[in-house]
Amino acid sequence: MNRDSQGFRISVSDEMRRAFDPYAHAVTVINEAHRLIHDGYFFDCSGIVASVANGASSDILLKLPAGTFGHLTFMEYSVGDSPCDVFFYEGTTVSADGTAANVRNHNRSASDTSNTGIYTGPTVTDVGTLLHTRHIPGAAAPGQSAGTMVAGEDAEWVLGNATSATNYMWRITNNSGGAIKLSFHMNGYEIGYES
Repeated sequence: MNRDSQGFRISVSDEMRRAFDPYAHAVTVINEAHRLIHDGYFFDCSGIVASVANGASSDILLKLPAGTFGHLTFMEYSVGDSPCDVFFYEGTTVSADGTAANVRNHNRSASDTSNTGIYTGPTVTDVGTLLHTRHIPGAAAPGQSAGTMVAGEDAEWVLGNATSATNYMWRITNNSGGAIKLSFHMNGYEIGYES
């Protein structure tokens, strides 16, 4: 017998019973993210970087153990000034992880913790393979102003490897001409249902 994130026993027949409204006998549907939050598998990570010098970068390291498959559904930066460039790498090598980031479960009654370690300020020795880039235009660009954001992807990234640990890194490089303050926010899930 399997248990859900709050420790309640679940079975296939129980899951089928929960799929229907008990009064209208209609199928009840919520989206996948909503269900993952209820089941305690959806996580959030956020933070503020007080100052990034012009020409410097701020890095966020994601460390996935072998067999962990993280689903990154959203990544966002908010910057005090721009332009800035954003890069996403796979297979990053570090000599030090940095500082553990603030990672929280969206279901505050669930005891599950993320298998993915997330760190700010790692010591990077090799960035790895570039997967994705974004440009945050300067404040002078039409429709742009200080506080420009770069938002998440239009589809999730499935991260990880069945046989070996894998590192990923988000890097934002400040090209604004002066020091900037920035914040970051990402979320996603790790499916942990028992078979």
